[in-house]
Amino acid sequence: MFVPGTTSRPPADMAIPHNEQLVFTIMTQIPFIFVLYKAFKNLAKGDPTCFLFAIGGVIAAAFEPLVDVTGFCFFPREGNWIAFELYGRPIPIFVPATYGWFVGGQGYWFLTILRNETTTRSGVWRLWLRSFAANLVLEYPPLYWGIYIYYGYQPFSLGGFPLWFPAIHAVSPMMAAGFVFILRENLLGWKAITIPGIVSSAYVMANAGLGWPVWAALSVDNGYHTTYPAAIATISLIATTIWIVSLTVPATRGSTSKSNQRAAKG
Repeated sequence: MFVPGTTSRPPADMAIPHNEQLVFTIMTQIPFIFVLYKAFKNLAKGDPTCFLFAIGGVIAAAFEPLVDVTGFCFFPREGNWIAFELYGRPIPIFVPATYGWFVGGQGYWFLTILRNETTTRSGVWRLWLRSFAANLVLEYPPLYWGIYIYYGYQPFSLGGFPLWFPAIHAVSPMMAAGFVFILRENLLGWKAITIPGIVSSAYVMANAGLGWPVWAALSVDNGYHTTYPAAIATISLIATTIWIVSLTVPATRGSTSKSNQRAAKG
């Protein structure tokens, strides 16, 4: 499936190379195994949060085909070890586990940082930078190996990777962590079962809510003079979202005690 009325198309003869797909599949499963180890370790202690985040991340993979169609990303069918298919887009077997650790595992890690009493708002922005960097490390190898491709008039593309994509992806685990952190008093006991839905929905909201300007511009198929302004709009939405998540923690820590110390000295 492609966006109707567009001339932008990926190479028709593209195929996923076998050896590279094998290597990348192994590479992407290792972090997920670590997340599962952490999840079951915590589960044994009576804390299901990490496990529920991981489940939510895997569920979020179901949204990958729609993101690919609207964001002009393409996994070829030839040579593809298909895990599932929606909207005529075959999704490789490594995708669900990758979502499990990138969306779910990172989301849980971000939650632990939001819970940390030393975390400040500037620390939340650094979280986004770390997630953005992780997405670059994750996606450049398969792009270089020809496992998938971005096509169309992609704005801010560097080495075949449109940077508005990882900028959004870095926000989704932050949103998941932010929602769970805000609702923490309401997610105790059996209510924690809603966490997978929150995590997967956060991924959907991040991509649709922040990426829609670029999606619309790509669908117009009218060149870079349309997609770049749309990407700037998306960047502003990303920055606004990070700022909102940062409001869940104080701007500074220990300011009250320092003021009291100064007053006592005076």
